[in-house]
Amino acid sequence: MMENETAVNNEQTAEPASPAATKRSFKDMLLAVLFCALGSLVVAFALNQVLKPAGFSPGGVTGLSVLVNKVTNNKIPVGVAQIVMNIPLFIWGYKTLGKEFIFRSIMGTLMTSIFVDALSFTANIWVLETEPILAALWGGVLLGVGYGIIFRTGATTGGTDIAARMLQRKMSYLTLGQLLLFFNFLFLIVVGLVHWSVSAALYTGITVFVSSKVVDQVEGGVNYAKEVLLVSDKAAEIGADVIRELGRGATILHGRGAYTGHEHPVLWVVVYNRQLPKLREIAARHDPTVFIAIKDVREAKGLNKTGRF
Repeated sequence: MMENETAVNNEQTAEPASPAATKRSFKDMLLAVLFCALGSLVVAFALNQVLKPAGFSPGGVTGLSVLVNKVTNNKIPVGVAQIVMNIPLFIWGYKTLGKEFIFRSIMGTLMTSIFVDALSFTANIWVLETEPILAALWGGVLLGVGYGIIFRTGATTGGTDIAARMLQRKMSYLTLGQLLLFFNFLFLIVVGLVHWSVSAALYTGITVFVSSKVVDQVEGGVNYAKEVLLVSDKAAEIGADVIRELGRGATILHGRGAYTGHEHPVLWVVVYNRQLPKLREIAARHDPTVFIAIKDVREAKGLNKTGRF
């Protein structure tokens, strides 16, 4: 009873969001919608101008929608089929995956479906005529860019992503990636049967593989940097010069050698790739015996002493 009363009191005394926070939230939401629309436009272009004319499909529910469109001789638009097939998946995952996830999935699905159908007429006007292998590769690249932009906003296009997430909760011994791979394998079999062509299935497999790799790159970010750990008794001096000469932040950690048991300060720094040679020079200047470990960072953002990364 005390916990309930405390929760109620805290809720009643909570301060309303400031105008600045509300404005920032609205701006973030608007940007998310705009980028989701941009990603959907790229996906629609890849489908209508590259993949469909070549007889390939992108995989997942979108790919099944393309096949439905083909089997019905264009009587059922791709976007309409995509929405219809996603409805039961949205209902299935609503309670388990949460309202926000489903809302963003609906947003991504609707935008993609609308753009795909709205631009379908352009396939009769202009198509990127190319070799099948180039269509499979560049179709996969464009799809990956489009889906990656959509996923960066926190939205999805529903489909097998929701199905895999739901099944993974019941079959915890399988990873999400394994379930998605299984769905894609089944999809390739369906493509081969619909087109009655092994080549169509293999080319579609190339598209699915390439798009998945590009999605990882776009969603993960392209602001590449290096994470550097420097073990040196001169960590404080090195850190001071990193801040002054490179304009980067630095953090001193406390480490202890597992073999000797001696205490050693560890300097943690994230720098741009181009700043790495200068960082090595600074470290060697203070301690020629410094131990340096370098790791790739997919994306780095936030504040440092200059107010940005």
